[in-house]
Amino acid sequence: MSDLISRQQAIDAVKKLSLGEPNATRLAMRIGYYLERLTSVQPEIIRCRNCKFASGDSRICMKFGHSPIGELDFCAWAERRTDE
Repeated sequence: MSDLISRQQAIDAVKKLSLGEPNATRLAMRIGYYLERLTSVQPEIIRCRNCKFASGDSRICMKFGHSPIGELDFCAWAERRTDE
């Protein structure tokens, strides 16, 4: 399992390493450039009430037949509704 880290803290740490070293400064700038462009690994959480598989009154999961759906419930198969 991997740890989530702050992108900005990683950039700041790389910049601190390069202080006073001309070659290290160029390398730190390149590393910072790539760190800023990394995509987030944290997935978007779609609650059951916002999922396209929830029944019209959002009380039953039509994909798995679960009933009732709680206010904070979510699962890995959720897909965001597009009719909202």
